[in-house]
Amino acid sequence: MKSKQEQLISRGYLAKGMKSEYPDKSFEEKIDLLQSKTPTDRTLGARLLAISKNNKAIDYLINALRVEKKLYPKIEICDSLVSCGQHSIKPLIKILGKVGTNQHKRVPVKEFKKDSYPLPRDIAGRTLVRFRQAALNELEKVLNSRDIKQLSEAIDAVGFICFYDCKPEIYAKLRDCYSKNSQNDLIQWKIIRAMSGFTESEPFLQEQKQIIHNERLQNEIGRSLLLIKKHCTSTAP
Repeated sequence: MKSKQEQLISRGYLAKGMKSEYPDKSFEEKIDLLQSKTPTDRTLGARLLAISKNNKAIDYLINALRVEKKLYPKIEICDSLVSCGQHSIKPLIKILGKVGTNQHKRVPVKEFKKDSYPLPRDIAGRTLVRFRQAALNELEKVLNSRDIKQLSEAIDAVGFICFYDCKPEIYAKLRDCYSKNSQNDLIQWKIIRAMSGFTESEPFLQEQKQIIHNERLQNEIGRSLLLIKKHCTSTAP
C-alpha cells in the first residue's frame, strides 16, 4: 500500500516555494515540464509559467488543462491562468463545458440547501469566478450563445460572481436568456438559481412560481426567493 506521501506525489503534489529553485529555466524548458509524463513535473511547469504572463503561456496552459487528469497539476494550471491576468478570460470562456465530466447534465434530484452560492462544477467556470467582475463582460456575451454546454456553465459563473458582488443590469440579460431557453429545464433551473443574487428578480420568480409545474424548478424558485429575502433583511437599515 502506498504511503500518504507517495499518493500525493502520484497525484502531482509539489510543495509551495519549489519554483525558486529553478530561476533560469527557459520558456521551452517550462513547456517541456508542463508536458512531461511525470505529474510533479507538470505541476512545476505550470507554476513556472505563471511568471511568463504572456498569451503563448496562456495557450499552453489552456491546452494542458484540457487533458490533465491529476489533481495537483490541474490546480496549478488554474492558479497560473489566474496569475497571468485578464488575458486568460477569453481562452477560459472558449473551453466552458468542454473539460471533464463533472458538469450538471440534468436538473439534480438532490437540492443544495446552503445559504452560499455553489462553486461552479466546471473547472473553467471555477477559474473564471476568481476574476470576479473582470470576467463579467465576456461572460455576459455567452448568455446569447447557442452552445448549450458553454451557456450552462457561463450561467453558473455569472450567478456566482453576482451573488457576492451584484451587477443589477445583468438581471435583464438573464431573464432574456430564460425566455429564449423555455424548453430547456436545466438552463431554466440554472438561471433561477442565478437570480438568487438579484433582488430585481423577485416579481419574476413569484410569477414563475405560479406557472411552473416542475417540482425541482419550484424548489429552486423557493430557495432563490428565500435568499433574496435574507439579503434584503441583512442590508436593511
